[in-house]
Amino acid sequence: MSFVTALTDKFYAFLICRSKSTTEFILETDPRSIGKITAGRQMVEGKINFAGQVIQQTDEVWNYKTNEKDFHNKLHGFDWVDDLAALGSVEARRFAQNWLHSWMNKYSFGFGPGWTPELTGRRLVRWAHHYLFLTQGCSETKLKKFNLSLARQAKFLSKRAIKTSEGLPRFEALVGLIYAGCYLKNMEKFIEPATVALADECHHLMNSDEIVFSRNSQEILNIFTILIWAKLALKDSNWNPSITHLETIEKLAPVLRNLRHSDAGLPRFHGSCGDVDGQLDQALSNAESREVSLHETSVGFAKLSNSRTTVIIDSAPPPIGKKAVKADASTLAFEMVSGQRRIFTSCGPGYLFGSDLSSDGRKTNSHCAVYIDNRNSSEFRDFGGWFQTPKKVIINGPRNVLKEISNDEGIGVFEGAHDGFVKSHGLTHVRKLKLSQDGQSLEAEDLMIAIEETHKRQFDKISKKNNSETVSVKAAFHLHPDVTLRLDEENNLVSLALKNGEVWIFSYGLDLHLQLEPTIFFENGLFEPIESKKLILSADLLEYGTRIKWSLVRALDKDLSVGDLF
Repeated sequence: MSFVTALTDKFYAFLICRSKSTTEFILETDPRSIGKITAGRQMVEGKINFAGQVIQQTDEVWNYKTNEKDFHNKLHGFDWVDDLAALGSVEARRFAQNWLHSWMNKYSFGFGPGWTPELTGRRLVRWAHHYLFLTQGCSETKLKKFNLSLARQAKFLSKRAIKTSEGLPRFEALVGLIYAGCYLKNMEKFIEPATVALADECHHLMNSDEIVFSRNSQEILNIFTILIWAKLALKDSNWNPSITHLETIEKLAPVLRNLRHSDAGLPRFHGSCGDVDGQLDQALSNAESREVSLHETSVGFAKLSNSRTTVIIDSAPPPIGKKAVKADASTLAFEMVSGQRRIFTSCGPGYLFGSDLSSDGRKTNSHCAVYIDNRNSSEFRDFGGWFQTPKKVIINGPRNVLKEISNDEGIGVFEGAHDGFVKSHGLTHVRKLKLSQDGQSLEAEDLMIAIEETHKRQFDKISKKNNSETVSVKAAFHLHPDVTLRLDEENNLVSLALKNGEVWIFSYGLDLHLQLEPTIFFENGLFEPIESKKLILSADLLEYGTRIKWSLVRALDKDLSVGDLF
C-alpha cells in the first residue's frame, strides 16, 4: 500500500465517521467462518498470541505497541472472534463483547490501523457471522453504537473497496461491501456496484497465470472462501451472482482439490501454514462443482497421489520482487503425507511468531530440498521504503524450472530440474520421484550436475577459488514433530514411526553420509515454534556431478483397513 493510498483511506474514514446514519441487520447469517475451540479457550484463560506478540491478561490489547503488521491485521480484522464463538461459553461471549466495545470506543471515529478496506471488510464479515454472539445481552445503548459503527464501515467500503490492492485485499473489501448490502438495512444500493467490481476482480484473477502472485496456496483458499461467502450472501438476498463469479468458483475448486494433501491440509510453501482447520473442506462442500483436475500441476505445484499417500512438489520459479515478502527459496522441495499424518514437511512460515523469525523458514535448507554448501537456490535481499521496516525479498532465483509428470503402470513419476545453482556453481538440480501404485513406497533420485561447457567452466572457477576444496551437496528431509525416528547407521536405514502406528523405512545409498540435525516447525496457534529433527544426506561433488539416491517404504506391519483413528 502506497503512502498516498493509506493517507486517502484515513481521510475518508475520518469524514465518514462524522456521519450520524445508522443501520441494523435485516437478515441473519450462519457463522460461516471456522474457529478453533482450543484457541478460544486459551484466550479466555489469558493466553493470547497474535503473530508472535504475547498479550498478557492484564494488558489493554488496543493500547499494545508493536510495528508487526500481521499482529494488527489479526487484531483489527476480528478473526479471533471465530475462536471465541467456536468455544461458545458465557465467558467467551463476555470476552468478545469487551474487546468489541473497547474497539468501538477507541476506533469508531476513523482512527487507527484498522481503517483499511481489507481489514474493514474482514471485520464487517466477522461481525455479521457472529452477530448474535456479539450482541446477545447488550444494552440498548451499546447496540445502537454497534449499528452506527456498522453503517460507517459500510459507507467507508463503498468509497474505498475498489481502491485497495488487487488480489486478496480487494476480495476481502468487496465481500464486506456485499455483506453490508445483503444483510444491513438501507444498504441495498451497495450490492450492484459491489457485484460488478467482484466480477471484474474475478476476471483479472482467472487471466493470471498463477492466480495469485505469491503462489501461497492458503491465499488462494481464502479468495475461494470469500467467493463462496459472497455467493451465499447474494442468494440470501435473492440476488444472482455474476456468471464470472460462479465460473471462478468452478475453476478454483479443482485447483484447490489438487493442492489438498490427504490430511485435508495444504502445502507449507510461500507463507502457507498448511493447517486450514476444515476451511478447505467446508468451502469445497459449498461449491457446486465436483470436478477433479485432470492436470497433476496447479499454480506451480506438482502432485503425486496414490492410495492414502500424497506428495506435493514446488515445481515453479519463486515469486520475485518487492511483493515477494513471504516467498520461499523452495524450488523442487517436496512434502509427503500418509493418510492423516505428515511425514516430510517444511519448517513453515516463521512470520507466525513475529518478524524476527519471518525469514527462518524461507531458506532452501528449511525445506525438503537439495542445496550446495548451505546456499539458497534463490537470492534474498533486504527491501524497505521510507518509514518501513526492511524485509527480505527474493530478487533472483531459478528461471528455468522444468517438470513432467507421467504414469507408468500406476506408478506416479515426477521429473523436474531447475537452474538455481547455475550462476553460483554451474550446477543444475535434477529430481526424480516415483510413488508406487499402492502408495506404500517413494523412490527418489537427486542429481546435481554441470551440463553445458559454460556450466563446467563456472564450476571450475568456483573450485579454483575455493582452493579445490570439495563441494558438498546436501539433501534435507524435515520430519514432522509427531514422527519418531530410530537410526540404524550400520545398515543405512532410518525407521520413522507415525502416531497412527505406521512405520516407514528410509534407506539411502552406501556412498552417502547421513546426519541427524535439529530443526524447527512453525505451526499456527502455538505460543512458540516446535522442535523437530531433520535428516541430511550429503555427498561430495566429483567430476561435475553427483547422485543422491534414497527411498521411503512403509513397513507392512499394520492393518491399513483400520485407518487413522487417533
